[in-house]
Amino acid sequence: MNCLITGCSGLIGPYLAELLLLQDVTVFATYHSTLDGLHHLRDQVVLLPCDVSQPNHLREVLERARPDCVFHMAAESHPAKSWQDPEGTFRINLLGTLNLLNALRRQNPDCLAVVFGSSAEYGRPPAVYERISETLPLRPDSPYGVSKVAAELLSDVYARAYGMRIIHVRPFFVVGPGRASNVCSDFAIRIAEIELGLADSLGVGNLAAVRDFVDVRDAARAIWAIAEKGAAGEVYNLCSGQGYSIQEVLDHMLALSANSIQVYTDPQKCRPLDTPVLIGDNAKLQQLGWIPKIPLQTSLADILNFWRRQKKDTNLALRGSHQNLVQGSNA
Repeated sequence: MNCLITGCSGLIGPYLAELLLLQDVTVFATYHSTLDGLHHLRDQVVLLPCDVSQPNHLREVLERARPDCVFHMAAESHPAKSWQDPEGTFRINLLGTLNLLNALRRQNPDCLAVVFGSSAEYGRPPAVYERISETLPLRPDSPYGVSKVAAELLSDVYARAYGMRIIHVRPFFVVGPGRASNVCSDFAIRIAEIELGLADSLGVGNLAAVRDFVDVRDAARAIWAIAEKGAAGEVYNLCSGQGYSIQEVLDHMLALSANSIQVYTDPQKCRPLDTPVLIGDNAKLQQLGWIPKIPLQTSLADILNFWRRQKKDTNLALRGSHQNLVQGSNA
């Protein structure tokens, strides 16, 4: 069995690739600008450069991989950045999905496509909903969320028009050790820098927001369960079903450090619109036999330790380079 993961250099991709390898799957993985997170897999997966906004790139990738299943994760996945560059967000998220669908329709019409959306598609749910199910009307509150809704609607049209097998996944807040742009990693990076004396304070945004966090290792298991047992045409929330405020996340991560850390509100980290509470209903996913196993506290500790190692190694490398320059100038 051949599987293709687009945008594999993100947080989820390497973990999903590792899991697929354990299932004796041949893994093809695309990356765009960096191989970060994929270096340890270089000898185990087929790495393919690809810009999903270029149709010919995807045609060439599909010709090489001939996948039985595609996990389409390539995206501009930063809601805050989508306010600054909505055009770029739509070019990657919507046009990139269109290019993949067209290439699949012509070259691999029987391939299963697992297309990744986002919990940002829901936007601000009515107060009566304690947990968000997949049937809740979509009302995104960022250009990023709109781009994901548009890509999902486009995929649904292609499925109905051409008989393509497509499953939609709406991940909530997937976190874990690895290179990622999310609030947990942002906190961890700054704490690690403060511990090394490279920074003196931590800027934060809206700490009152409540989010549904799921560990990336649990997420990889969920995605494979969806590909194996999920039904084409269905949508699956990928979430834990539990909510934690950003303040709780921050407090826990601060407690993991021996340093006294000054926290201040950074206006640049606040969005024009921000959903107060976003907690998912994972009943459909549980029907496939999946339950989350890794508690958020473990995820946060692992994230902080990951960035401590990264920052320590980077700092040592910079100090070594500086020392070599000094020695060279004195020679």
